[in-house]
Amino acid sequence: MTNQKQTTLWTESGEVRVGPVARVAMLAGVDGQFTYTIPDHLAGEVAAGKRVVVPFGRTARPAAAFCVAVAREPWTSTLRPVGEVVDEERLLNDELLELGEWMSRYYCCRLGKALSAMVPEAIRSQSGFRAVHTYRANEGVDPSAVKSAKRRAVLTVLNERAEGVSQDELIERCAVTRALLTAMVKAGQITGQVRKEPAPAPDFDRPADEPTFDLNEAQRKAIERIASWAAEEVFRVVLLFGVSGSGKTEVYIRAMRSVLERGRQAILLVPEIALTTQIVDRLASRFRSVAVIHSGLTGVQRSLTWSAIARGEKRVVIGTRSAVFAPCPNLGLIVVDEEQEGSYKNQQAPRFNTRDVAIKRAQLGSIPVVLGSATPSLETWYNCGRRPHFERIALASRIEGLPLPAVEFVDMKLAQRERPGLHLLSVRCEELLRETLSQGRQAVLLLNRRGYASYLMCSRCRQAVVCPNCRVNMVFHQTTGQAMCHYCQARMVVPARCGDPSCAGALVRWGMGTQRVEEELRKKFPEARIARADSDTMLRTSQYEDLLRAFSAHETDVLVGTQMIAKGLDFPEVAFVGVVNADTTLSMPDFRSAERTFQLVTQVSGRAGRAEAGGRVVVQSLAGLTPALRFAMKHDYESFARHEVEIRQRIGWPPFSRLARIVVSDRSHDTALHEARQLADAIREHIGKHRLPADVLGPQSAPLARLRNMYRFDFLLRSPNAARLMETLDRLRGDGLLRLNARNILVDVDPVSLL
Repeated sequence: MTNQKQTTLWTESGEVRVGPVARVAMLAGVDGQFTYTIPDHLAGEVAAGKRVVVPFGRTARPAAAFCVAVAREPWTSTLRPVGEVVDEERLLNDELLELGEWMSRYYCCRLGKALSAMVPEAIRSQSGFRAVHTYRANEGVDPSAVKSAKRRAVLTVLNERAEGVSQDELIERCAVTRALLTAMVKAGQITGQVRKEPAPAPDFDRPADEPTFDLNEAQRKAIERIASWAAEEVFRVVLLFGVSGSGKTEVYIRAMRSVLERGRQAILLVPEIALTTQIVDRLASRFRSVAVIHSGLTGVQRSLTWSAIARGEKRVVIGTRSAVFAPCPNLGLIVVDEEQEGSYKNQQAPRFNTRDVAIKRAQLGSIPVVLGSATPSLETWYNCGRRPHFERIALASRIEGLPLPAVEFVDMKLAQRERPGLHLLSVRCEELLRETLSQGRQAVLLLNRRGYASYLMCSRCRQAVVCPNCRVNMVFHQTTGQAMCHYCQARMVVPARCGDPSCAGALVRWGMGTQRVEEELRKKFPEARIARADSDTMLRTSQYEDLLRAFSAHETDVLVGTQMIAKGLDFPEVAFVGVVNADTTLSMPDFRSAERTFQLVTQVSGRAGRAEAGGRVVVQSLAGLTPALRFAMKHDYESFARHEVEIRQRIGWPPFSRLARIVVSDRSHDTALHEARQLADAIREHIGKHRLPADVLGPQSAPLARLRNMYRFDFLLRSPNAARLMETLDRLRGDGLLRLNARNILVDVDPVSLL
């Protein structure tokens, strides 16, 4: 994006001078970069990566900004000076600033917004820091000429230490009060200074005896290759492709340890807090100086942890999305576990994908990044072997030669005909669950839909109860007795009758959710200890931690949940896994629905049989045995990838293209449609006129056509690759077709969902 000089804000000309200037990005309000002079009294304080306050606009109102560059260059007297420096230390180093500028361009967002996202508010406000007052003696002040004995004592101590003495030490050594020190400052005898110092960061270390693992040959080779690239400090994207239970985590640990031995730091990213819990337990016992970053931390914990990482005190960083920006001064390796997960995508501006940001950061730092998965995204799989810096390392079998669990398929349409009544679990599922419980082992049941009933419907007119804001089905929740919209969180007391006065039929509950599965389990298996894990029950991180620890201690027999229990978790006593309804992801209006279904079924199947006794899996579906399910039952990722890649290539979808989704919304249906058509036509015309490497698909009504009382229409911008897409977006942005400040326009580059 072309830099914009602040002189564009007014018209008068001025005298040309040469001196230090700062280029800044406003934290709020406007896109672009602006230039300010650096006054002499701030010459040593203004630095790239610090926040400053500058006069902005015709009214010169004070506005916060990030300084992104400092240089000595010609400027005119019309430029205004920087007003104030906010930060004592840089919040962002050169590498992170460059990463932020790339994010601003690639994800089509304001630079100030991107930089703010990299440094959360708690860090910016230095939550948990304490003010430390220090004093120095002023030149020319003779202690012997001072009448007060206490003031003489203060001056004597300060003259011994030219660097200054803290307020606490002066009070203790000289038996004085803060009021006396303040009076001495006013009298011109001493000078006071205040700086902020952090309290100690949270301690996540859990020292334990080092476990003994016999690595297999595939693990040893993987560790050696990753460690060699880290030692050579070369950029590599390594796909660690390993089946569930193949020992990927141990490869991560050994590779990270090789980096730490050379005095460097490592970041391990996980897609959800749920996975953080178990992996922290493992890594905190294997490493020292561990830092954890995720949204479950308090602002003070996050701030102090961030500061300790920046000082190099924390050498292992484990966390979710925001941990990719951890200010490691000596980063040597990044690991992205379960790299295919959609939760790595930030759903608010800047809408970045953590995995891709990690790859870019590794490139900027000339270090390797490891992407681990049993079911990698098709984009990552396709890049291996086709891009020079991508490499695939396979862990083809489970550790100790344990077999993958046997998977059975149940067609629920046939099963329901053979057994009267409503049963969410098939006969086969119940048989294997009963057998598992009789053996004293554990089970996991997955249903990727929370709540009790998927929707409420009138038994007479067949009209569903929909959200008044989003026009989607309200989901009934048994625990609250209310219907809830899972998009805007609207709630309502469920009426007994249809809302249409001419009908007044009784409302019935249709479909299923995790609550309903839990209810059926408690009726059919009254002796079993059952727990449910979904976003209704797991409101706090501590609740999920308690649930997992109880399951690990075998205080729970059956764990029912959504996708948060489907991946990454390792419980050796799980002998049975049931996928209650594999159709939930298949029915989504998205070209990735088959890929997501395969990933989810394969991942949850991998939770079973992680001990010598083996495991069994039952997959239930109303949609029949689709290709995605057929390949998942065989744990055959490579065949699925070949099948799906052929389809994507025929229709020109990723990985054979890159997409940007543009959503236009308005409270008026007609206005939203008109503006979407107008914008799509203008972009289409601009692309043709300037021969930009892209095409426009749409517009059309968004799959989620109304959200929070806003009507939504979208269209896709498609380019052959990332570089071409960024080139096109740069041009559209620079020529004013994409207004990043418009509240009714959303730009989502590389969308993971088209809802």
